[in-house]
Amino acid sequence: MKQKQGQLIYTGRAFHQDSTEAMGGDIVRALIETITNADDAYGDKFGKIMIEIEHRRKGNPWKVVTKDRAIGMSALRMEEAIIHLGGRTSGFENGANVRGNLGRGSKDLAAFGKVSFESICDDEYAHLVLDTNGNYTLEPPRKPTADDRQQLGIPRNGTVVTINVTGHMCPQHEKLIEKLRKHYQLRDIMADPNREVRLVNLNNGISDIIRFSFPDLPTVLSPELVELVIEGYPNATALLTIFRNAERYDDPSSDHLRPAGLLIKGRRAIYENTLFRFENSPHAGWFSGRVECPYIDQLAAEYDRRLDASESQDETNPIPIITRRRDGLQKAHPFYRALATAIEEYLGPLIADEERKSREHSSTESSRLRKSLDGLGRDLSKLIDGHLREIDDVGLSQIDQTGANLPTVKLIPEDVVLYMGEDKTVSVIVNPEIGISEIDIQCDPGGVVEVLDGLTIALAPHRTRPDLLSGQIHLRPLLEDQTMLSVTSSSYSAVAVVEVRPEREIEEIEVQPVEYLQFERNNYRIAWTRKKAIRILAPLDDIANHGTEASITSSDSAIVVRTGRVTFLFDEELEQYVSEVTVEARKLASQATLTARLGGLEAICRIVVTKEEEGPSLAIKIVDKAEGENRALVYQSDSQTTIEVMGFHPIMKRYRGSAPPYRNDLPTTRLLVAEIVAEQVVRMILERKFPSSSGHEPIDAALLYSEHRKYLTEYLTRCHKYLLPDSQLVQIFDAPQIPVDNDSLM
Repeated sequence: MKQKQGQLIYTGRAFHQDSTEAMGGDIVRALIETITNADDAYGDKFGKIMIEIEHRRKGNPWKVVTKDRAIGMSALRMEEAIIHLGGRTSGFENGANVRGNLGRGSKDLAAFGKVSFESICDDEYAHLVLDTNGNYTLEPPRKPTADDRQQLGIPRNGTVVTINVTGHMCPQHEKLIEKLRKHYQLRDIMADPNREVRLVNLNNGISDIIRFSFPDLPTVLSPELVELVIEGYPNATALLTIFRNAERYDDPSSDHLRPAGLLIKGRRAIYENTLFRFENSPHAGWFSGRVECPYIDQLAAEYDRRLDASESQDETNPIPIITRRRDGLQKAHPFYRALATAIEEYLGPLIADEERKSREHSSTESSRLRKSLDGLGRDLSKLIDGHLREIDDVGLSQIDQTGANLPTVKLIPEDVVLYMGEDKTVSVIVNPEIGISEIDIQCDPGGVVEVLDGLTIALAPHRTRPDLLSGQIHLRPLLEDQTMLSVTSSSYSAVAVVEVRPEREIEEIEVQPVEYLQFERNNYRIAWTRKKAIRILAPLDDIANHGTEASITSSDSAIVVRTGRVTFLFDEELEQYVSEVTVEARKLASQATLTARLGGLEAICRIVVTKEEEGPSLAIKIVDKAEGENRALVYQSDSQTTIEVMGFHPIMKRYRGSAPPYRNDLPTTRLLVAEIVAEQVVRMILERKFPSSSGHEPIDAALLYSEHRKYLTEYLTRCHKYLLPDSQLVQIFDAPQIPVDNDSLM
């Protein structure tokens, strides 16, 4: 066979698949395309855009028509703009103030059915019909008749686009108005005094003008106060404006109508609405605003220019920055990452300030409940730690999916925590380019863990990342201690710290007065460079005999006692005296004995400094406030995770009794808190397990709910056991039953 050259054949099936993916089955996407095209055609001049919808019952064909009276299109222009796939015909590449740059927009409308384009331009009538497979019919241009103008509603120039929809549901008229009015990509158009967008219901003739008004909000950051420095792009400029919303919004980033978020805008198009890395922060919803950055359009045009000229792309602009589906910018593009970093420098402190203000709300937890919540937090921290590490092992969340951070040899996780009686799997990830097929294992010191599969393991392609090799090391804990796990092959190696902890168990919280001076716990782990508050308990007799002043000392200067003397105060709930001392961990892997002295009495506890505490440090609080529909909020601060249960949520208020004071110790309240905490923890786990890196990847709903049920069962068991121990259940069941007055419930 002789050598052949040519271009790939683009079939009608491929055309339909591409257009269907671009539209995503959402007629609003199609209307965004036709509305923005009409708006571009008007430019800065006043103009009307008419949208007509023919509503039909489910399963029946229906049509949607977009009309404008702008500049219109000649037959030649129509051929260039619609028939030539991927052509650069909008003027975007030359700096024109238009949105389109993909050369596909109008063609993708055919995903819904046959599309008719009719236009009158300078006394020439043009008509093109495009079907779902990319087949088209372009009529010869002719002079428009009076009937043409009357039927199209175009007295001079203009365009009419008719989509004959089949196989898709027609949205309700009122809901469509709402979606078009609030969609972030259309807000500038709907707020423009030079533009009138009208939606007409062809079934009853009702016509509605769609108008959006940006709310009058206080400005917390303006372009005059902010100079964004976008690292690596000295010629790029961006104007940042941030407002504080009148209320906090909790809508997800997938909600295109949400009020919160920063609108990222180029010369004319709004590309996305985002809060960057703060999307999951409960307090980020206080902010909205915009980032105006025409440099985005320059990057898009320059990429296309180099592609057309067969030139290599610049490392600062290696991929198209605008997504094919027009639902945002490419998160992997280096400019997007640099822009996000620059904006987060200003947005982050604003969100942190909202978190600080949120914590100032009072809490009415009793000492008894506080002890239960602290114990539950410690127990859940261990469980969360294990689950998150397992997810990281399988999902390779620490490795960039683009391959930009591909490791040579890596152990996942790099900080391994085992509990006596539980085996653990550690993954070895290897870049196949280094040319090895097996790797050796060593533990130093030995005797802490047993390597179950031998000291050499074979490598094989990773099941979800074919660009990587992987192997598994199965460890069994033997001794409560630390060891260094290393893997080596030739000149390549990686290490991980392995810590073996005592066996995990669910302990019931029984709050009883202590019989002697003691620390609340016998052993503590403190994260390196962190501080920790430790409680000391004393019975009434000890205080009566020795007073309320005690001294605290540490046996190692690497673990510092912040206050050498403490004062005991009486806790009526616990019926004993309580004091608190803060210690600071200054040296990794150090150990110390903490001693409390009260007169001639002594109490001791052991402290170990580790790289991290027992899993993510988890605090659970009941706060006297409400946050919309949220029963709880979760926020991060360094290594601390805090779950705030909203005490003023209508459901919580119902079970806490009348104020003041609220009765958080009621069994019903404790049960409700257990349910809320378990729900929030499972949400944290599933967000890690099912990340949405691109913002539009589909999620298997059946799998998601299956995993939700599995995790929820495990966490509910722990939460209920801690907050309502078996001994309290016995008291409830043995208590006399109160008759219910059914009439009072009516």
